[in-house]
Amino acid sequence: MATPKKMTTSELNEALHAHFIRPEDRIDLAGAGAVYLTEVTAPDSTRRADAVHIGLWQSRGAGRIDVCELKTDRGDFRRELDKPEKAEAWWPYCNAFWIVAPSVEVAPPEELPRGWGLMVPGTRGRRFKKIVEPEEHEPKITVPLLLTLLKNTETTRTNALLQQQRKLRREAYEQQQQALAQRQANTSSGRRLEALDRLEELMGLKLDDYAWEGRITPETAAESFKTFMQGQAAVDNAKRDARHVLRELDRAARDAQGHADALRKALGVSS
Repeated sequence: MATPKKMTTSELNEALHAHFIRPEDRIDLAGAGAVYLTEVTAPDSTRRADAVHIGLWQSRGAGRIDVCELKTDRGDFRRELDKPEKAEAWWPYCNAFWIVAPSVEVAPPEELPRGWGLMVPGTRGRRFKKIVEPEEHEPKITVPLLLTLLKNTETTRTNALLQQQRKLRREAYEQQQQALAQRQANTSSGRRLEALDRLEELMGLKLDDYAWEGRITPETAAESFKTFMQGQAAVDNAKRDARHVLRELDRAARDAQGHADALRKALGVSS
């Protein structure tokens, strides 16, 4: 069996959200034509669906309710099969009940209970691939269902606004940092220009693209500085070598003086 595609629940959820509603439509002033809710508790139950999609416009399947359970590994899928209460709690209130997995290796089609559908991410684009079509039936619309959907819609809308607020704050912070970096760069550039002005003033020449009428090119100035610094380095090296030779001569002189004194002493000759 092939290695199952790896996805976190968050990644799978975001991909499924994009399958039902394009990201750009979520912030369209005209609306998305659909609602995508997460962690929705079934009416008169404690069982929660991972995701519920509700079509609002005719072009988005007006009135259609798809309940989805997200399974990212075999163990999670097997637990869903062992405890069908969640599916039973939502079954009367949806058009279709789906298992959504990263791949068929996570949720093999032959293991699905009768009536359940199976979707996996497509190979290209945002749309998922329907591996197994679910049993379609008309949902039971009740006051408890409307209440739970409305409550979750409000929570989802609030969370979306908070997420948008965090995004705007992050963008504002990044813009502030960019502005600060630009000011620092401008300050640094200003100091460099001031240093260039002082250099030109001390040289009595202006740097320009062409050497004419008291102006020199940056290349000419650089070559001159290079020649000067190389000459200066040669002088410094010569001085350093000369100091080294003098130290060696001083050491040799001291040694010779010591040997002469020792010889005089041995011969009994006064200095």
